[in-house]
Amino acid sequence: MSTVVQAEKAGAKIVDWYSCIISRSIDQAILLKEQASALVKNMEPNDKILAYYSLVEFRHEMLLRQNAGMKEEERFAKIEPILEDTVDHLLKYLYYFISGQNEYINERYKSAIKLFRKAERLLEYVDDDAEEAEFYYYAGWVYYRLNQYPFAISYAEQAKMIFDRLGYVDKAMNCQIIIAATNSEVRKYKKADAILKDALQQAERYPETKSLILRTLGLNAIRKTEWEEAEHYFKSALAIKEHRQSPVSMKSQYNLANILFRLQRDLEAREFFKKAEVGIHYYRSTEYLARSLVTKGLYIEKGNLALVEEGIHLLRENALEFEIAEVAEETSDYLEKAGKSQEALKYMKVAYEAKLNQNALGVVQE
Repeated sequence: MSTVVQAEKAGAKIVDWYSCIISRSIDQAILLKEQASALVKNMEPNDKILAYYSLVEFRHEMLLRQNAGMKEEERFAKIEPILEDTVDHLLKYLYYFISGQNEYINERYKSAIKLFRKAERLLEYVDDDAEEAEFYYYAGWVYYRLNQYPFAISYAEQAKMIFDRLGYVDKAMNCQIIIAATNSEVRKYKKADAILKDALQQAERYPETKSLILRTLGLNAIRKTEWEEAEHYFKSALAIKEHRQSPVSMKSQYNLANILFRLQRDLEAREFFKKAEVGIHYYRSTEYLARSLVTKGLYIEKGNLALVEEGIHLLRENALEFEIAEVAEETSDYLEKAGKSQEALKYMKVAYEAKLNQNALGVVQE
């Protein structure tokens, strides 16, 4: 007969498990998940601990980039009734924060920031420096994706300071990626390069993070219109096994294809574009689906502006103003080189309006 496990003991094991998730100690997290699962299975009835377990399990799955079968709506629906009746601020914090992470991963950035704001009001109840840094890190990414650059850098710097103090080298380098990407988008290209190359020196032991640094260097090179440099960085990132096996690889394959099209190496470009399309549809990336429509319209169908408009419309529906500006500028440049000055001017105006919008729109406006 199995011994009934006290809820407190199961709860303590879940806390240890979650700490490993934050520090990205994957092997240890997998081991602790098994131990926590065994304890919860034989635990005395306790809805709150079950809710903790469900949230941490979902965060574990996000870390491993897989889905165990239960739809996210079903999972959160089981927890919401418990939240209504509890005064446990930490449980509420975890619910809002992990829900926000899920929205971020699914490219629903405005929804993510609304949930993060609710979580931030409960952050004072989180008695763990690593968890606090994890919150600042994700908030930095979401504000970056919403073009709210001062907020993005502020949160990323707070996260980096804590991760540095805790000795979380990998996490601190990821914060540098946010800071560099933000500088790149406001055209401080040299500063972005310097931050990324500093991080790259420390990244040899962390192949996945190294690949993301190389990818960000590639994006910075694209914005500088240094096509060969960008090609080098994306090919270097894709040469790393951990990157090729991650969802981000489809983005790098797309970016590399786009660069090769601009370099008029169509045959090689089409090979990477086909690979990218498979990943884009599999992971249902709205941004890269839109970008792929623009690339297909310009380079594969040789100036099919209907596809370009479809891509821009999709970006506009999702309030991705910076991305609209990038693809509209690319389209304008393509049309200018084709001798179509009037149409080129039209897309330069689209880019200009998008830049105005990204600075004017609040992060929670619909």
